[in-house]
Amino acid sequence: MFRREERRREEERMMFRRRRRRRMIVGGAVVVGSTEAMVKMSEADAMAIQQATGVPPEDMSHEELEAAMQQQNIQGQPVTQEDQQAMASAEAADPQ
Repeated sequence: MFRREERRREEERMMFRRRRRRRMIVGGAVVVGSTEAMVKMSEADAMAIQQATGVPPEDMSHEELEAAMQQQNIQGQPVTQEDQQAMASAEAADPQ
């Protein structure tokens, strides 16, 4: 019984985390994540990560994305104030 409840809570946390993560195009680059943990890269880099892992970057946890970037030798780009504002606006517009 306890394990079932624990598994259910973990699944809810994963669903909540996935809902909060986004993939946006800002200033010609891809910004993935949430206001708490954003990663910026080129569209080609995002596609390379998805091809290598079989998972879109926005569906990965921040740790998984960092590991995939390291494996693919991808350097993130600096996140700008514009990027942060766009992500905050997108999260504010989300009814969830």
